[in-house]
Amino acid sequence: MMNWIKKLAPRSIEGQMVALFTLALLVQLIALTVLEMAKHDTVIETASQEPIFTRLETYLPLIERLPPENIEGFVGSTSTCHAGYRVSDTPFPRTSETEDTIAVARSIAGRLGLPHEAVMVGYASLERTDFTYSECSYAEISLPQAGIVIGVRLTDGRWFEVEVHPHEWHYREIVGWMTQVGAIFLVTAGIALFLLRQINRPLRALTKAVQRFGDGLDVLPVEVSGPDDIRRMISSFNTMQKTVAEQVKRRSLTLAAISHDIRTPLTSLRLRAEMVTDEVLREELIAGIEKMERINTSALEFLQSESNAEPLRAIDVHAMLQSECDEFEELGHSVKFHGDTGIVLSCRPEAMARASRNLIDNAIKYGGEALVTLRQEQGDILISVADPGAGICDADKRRALEPFERLSEARTSGMGGFGLGLAVVQAVIAGHGGTIDMRADTPTGFVVTLRLPVDAVADQGSN
Repeated sequence: MMNWIKKLAPRSIEGQMVALFTLALLVQLIALTVLEMAKHDTVIETASQEPIFTRLETYLPLIERLPPENIEGFVGSTSTCHAGYRVSDTPFPRTSETEDTIAVARSIAGRLGLPHEAVMVGYASLERTDFTYSECSYAEISLPQAGIVIGVRLTDGRWFEVEVHPHEWHYREIVGWMTQVGAIFLVTAGIALFLLRQINRPLRALTKAVQRFGDGLDVLPVEVSGPDDIRRMISSFNTMQKTVAEQVKRRSLTLAAISHDIRTPLTSLRLRAEMVTDEVLREELIAGIEKMERINTSALEFLQSESNAEPLRAIDVHAMLQSECDEFEELGHSVKFHGDTGIVLSCRPEAMARASRNLIDNAIKYGGEALVTLRQEQGDILISVADPGAGICDADKRRALEPFERLSEARTSGMGGFGLGLAVVQAVIAGHGGTIDMRADTPTGFVVTLRLPVDAVADQGSN
């Protein structure tokens, strides 16, 4: 049951607030309906109320003055479904009299100035053929019912009688009540929904700003509005994104400057190493210098992949991957590519090419060859790079995406990099709203698949 409630419950704050408000109004409606039904008077209470006395005081003098031949017509025209009258020579048969009915009879007699024996009040079984119940629809009243009949003896000896049946919720009352409550509900719900949307508007702006900042550290202050707690939240976020962006920028500039400045002494060291006469020592020095240069280049690539400073541009993904594969083939590597054509992606072209290049390079290093495929599936673009190598075990997959994490295979192969290849890919794909999936191929090998949501990337480009 709880699982169904969780599935049906709205996910957004606005939806949950609307659902909570609607539920509260429904509970209130049910409570008011129960109270309205509970407060209805009993039949003896109805018989004791002022409207009954008023009806008797109004109609009795008229009936006493009417000619006998006109009384039946007057009573017939006056009677309704819920207020029936009759004039008869014999009293309507009562089923019982109690202290309550006797008290009502005395009260009526005193009010009308009649002797006690001229008023008769008792319980009676009321059928659809009695009084004017035949005019009632079956939806209005259910019969038979145990009601009360009040009789007053006229001067000519006949009895003028009034029926009192239990007050129940009739169809017309239910429709009227539901119409009134429904109208109140709609008006209140409309006002509440308007206010909720006004309150939620700054939250939606804050959510978009958070997504934009997370995608590319794009600092755009959010207008401070809404209730005090939301205003404080927006102010804190504006301060935070400015601070974080400045720190990241300062860190990136510092590392980029260090990497740039290292190139000059490395070049000088390489020139001096070339002048070493000992061939073995010279080769060792040059190898060490080249390794430092590769580390420097990898660090710069990683910083570029994190920055997301490159503008978005629509590219032909098939053409981009074909170009990267051709370059590796020209260097003598075994790289095959096939995929769907006509796939256009709004992305950062250089960053996307760098990520693809790193995956192909890894496949060649650890598998000897690479198979690159491209396809579109349910609105997502899938780029897969497969190799026949040993791959990465499940326990190391998460660690392989961390910067400067070198797995044992990379260290022992003598061909490994510096733990930044997959980290660069992760940073680039995350910056495009995509995901990375790594799994073992069948029957042998390893496949890395990049899933890029076209709509999500397009949305980022519109920010």
